[in-house]
Amino acid sequence: MRLVKGLLQRCTEVMHRLAAGAAGVSELAAALDMPKSATHRLLQELVRLGWAERLQDGRYAASLRFALLGRDVLRRARLFDTIQPQLDALAAELRELVRLTIADRGGLSWLASAQGAPAGLMYQPDMAGGLVLHATANGKAFLATHDDATACTLAGGALGAVRPTPRSIATPAALLRELALVRARGYAVADEEAEPGVVAVAVAIRPHAGPATGTLSVAGPKVRMPDTQFPALVAALSRTAATLATIPPFEAREATACASN
Repeated sequence: MRLVKGLLQRCTEVMHRLAAGAAGVSELAAALDMPKSATHRLLQELVRLGWAERLQDGRYAASLRFALLGRDVLRRARLFDTIQPQLDALAAELRELVRLTIADRGGLSWLASAQGAPAGLMYQPDMAGGLVLHATANGKAFLATHDDATACTLAGGALGAVRPTPRSIATPAALLRELALVRARGYAVADEEAEPGVVAVAVAIRPHAGPATGTLSVAGPKVRMPDTQFPALVAALSRTAATLATIPPFEAREATACASN
């Protein structure tokens, strides 16, 4: 039974990696601390079962079947029937891009968004990739709901190694100073830290005293989001976050503290 459980865990770890983007055998083996031969066999089995596909360049990617399964789960839960109207109303009020994340395996995943900016003035970034916790408003709002030691663990090796812009936080000491500020004022800001010329403000979705189960943010060009607007933005974000905290999948949900290695 222990062997089967280990195999299932490895399969889920591989699928989580592939969901973030295509990867080769060597890359996956190193990331998961597995022998290349075992990684290759596991990938071949996932391809045979239809959960992964081998690309022309030799890398592997999650198959469309994987995406469709997630879509069906969300549809059965009628998740977006409840959440999307909340985001649409908030985006219309703030007239900028609103984005929602959910806590997952010690990090955050994009869940939904709504665009409130007029046509021709829209800031619409790619939401296919993962979030850099220490460089985004959503990430900092999430980390601030953990103690300092856990926050540094969750930020992990990306802290210092991944700097989307020169303004991105680069050291544990700087991160802890920033998180103390986030806790004191109740919201997080990323000022050209994730992307040049872009400012984002985020609040945590926190239905209980523990770590956040998600985050809610507004983002736009720096010229349209001066810090004088932050109080009004935070008030609107906090109001919607409080509502979201009362509904699934955020209500009474334990956020996983650390991702499996």
